[in-house]
Amino acid sequence: MPSLATATHLIQAGQFAQARVVLERVARDNPALSRAYWLLTSVRLKLGDPVGAEQAIRKFISLEGETASSLALLGEVLETQERSADAEAVFRRALSCDPGNALIATKLATALLSRNQVHDALDLIDACISQNAATPALLLLRAQSLLATGDHQLAIPVFQQAVISNPASGSAWLGLAAALADDGQYAAAEAAVNRAAAHGYDNAQTRFVLARSLLAQQRYEEAESEFRNAIRLHPGYLQAHVNLAETLWMRTGNAKMVSDEIDASLRIYPSLAPLRLLKAKLLEASGNTAAAMAELGSAIARDDANPALHVAASQIAIKCDAGKALQCAKRALQLGPVDPSMLCAYGNALLATGHAAEAEALAGRLLAINHFDGLALALRATAWRMLGDQRYHDLYDYGQFVKPGMIDTPDGWPNLDAYLGDLSRGLLELHALRTHPIGQSLRHGTQADLVLKHADHPAVRAFAQAIDGPIRRYMQAIGHGSDPLRQRNTGQYQLNGIWSVRLHPNGYHFNHLHPEGWLSSACYIHLPSAVNSRGGEGWLQFGEPAFPTSPPMPPEYFVRPEPGLLVLFPSWFWHGTVPFSGADGDHRLTIAFDVIPG
Repeated sequence: MPSLATATHLIQAGQFAQARVVLERVARDNPALSRAYWLLTSVRLKLGDPVGAEQAIRKFISLEGETASSLALLGEVLETQERSADAEAVFRRALSCDPGNALIATKLATALLSRNQVHDALDLIDACISQNAATPALLLLRAQSLLATGDHQLAIPVFQQAVISNPASGSAWLGLAAALADDGQYAAAEAAVNRAAAHGYDNAQTRFVLARSLLAQQRYEEAESEFRNAIRLHPGYLQAHVNLAETLWMRTGNAKMVSDEIDASLRIYPSLAPLRLLKAKLLEASGNTAAAMAELGSAIARDDANPALHVAASQIAIKCDAGKALQCAKRALQLGPVDPSMLCAYGNALLATGHAAEAEALAGRLLAINHFDGLALALRATAWRMLGDQRYHDLYDYGQFVKPGMIDTPDGWPNLDAYLGDLSRGLLELHALRTHPIGQSLRHGTQADLVLKHADHPAVRAFAQAIDGPIRRYMQAIGHGSDPLRQRNTGQYQLNGIWSVRLHPNGYHFNHLHPEGWLSSACYIHLPSAVNSRGGEGWLQFGEPAFPTSPPMPPEYFVRPEPGLLVLFPSWFWHGTVPFSGADGDHRLTIAFDVIPG
């Protein structure tokens, strides 16, 4: 006669299929035996039957009533069915039955994180830690929650606590590595990710974080190898595919070779539509717009219902075929759901085809949602300019809002020239790649991301001091007001991305804007002779959109660069760089950054 003891023995031996047969017979013969349903829940989960597991645990609850442990198990079952909202509600009921239960709090916090309710998860974790001891699991979840908010500086010490409390936790070591990499501590991130692997936590994400750390240390071949390892372990790992392709392109400048690499990935994983987008952007970055449009045309033929493909096609076509751009943008809007970037793509296509009034109305709708939407501000401004609306000159007041000024000489240097010489040498050490990134405004040059506080070179570290005074003077000079720029002036600031660009002869930035910023900048470190000897070459220009409009909107304001000059301006201003001539070896070296209110 089958019994619970027999089933328990089979479970302990890992014979779950046999255990299920025994338990189902026991439950059929003894329908009021609640323990049979408890065991059956776990066995069905092990066998990949979450629906059957849910039936079993609900039967247990109907016999025994709701308890903290039974509700917690039901929540786990619902999580396996990706019913996160239902799981969250059940975990909350479980925690109300036993408010001090750290294990249930951990499960609930995990469910909240899976739904991107990061701040709710943090509040729950902090409350639980204040009532009880901080378990390793809660510490790890707290660190992961802080990292999810983007606050890697707060996350790092909590991850460090988590690895101290559980040194064998590979996930804690990996989280620490990711936070250190986000903070620019790449050697420390490499060491931490190796500790994760040493504790058996060697998966695609581990390899990806290691690749990021190696890439930032300019160990390009090792980084490429680890990106490939991440893809081998998880063929659909989109970000690993993207980073591998970008690294290969910037190292070689060989668009065909990188396209072939992407095609090889698509043969293995043909449904990965973002890879087709990446290939189109690569072809555009290499100067082959026709091939980029052909690639998107092929992708759309395979997946016409994907609005992202139509948006990308509109954004590429707008520079050469305004009618096509408008057609693609309209198709994207038909497919929905509509997001602001999609609407802005449609608005730009309206400008390109001469429908300024419609574009202005669309910008108004977007700004009603977010008053500081940089894409919408630029859309409205350009529409006003095309319509001859005086409000354009109030929003794009170059004399008041574009402010050039020299950076300060940091402590430790006798004068600005000496500092700029050291800074130039420090920056050139970071420009080890061959060509520009994919999807950026840069053409014929290289870009290097900077982490000032962890930079090896002292002149690069000192740049934060060099620009602090000019930024504060800018904020004081513009003052306060009701316009989108001055309305956000709190008198405090933080940098939101900083990078260096080295342009070669014939290099330039095509016209663009920075929708995530408040203030943007250009700081000139070294200039080729052509910038001073030939009128306009290498100058910073404002006002011309990134695409031809009808009627044309040419640049209307220029700033002449000089070494040490920092130009600050609103991030939604269209701006670009005039190409410059010169001989091999000439270069134009700058630092740029975005500022957001503090």
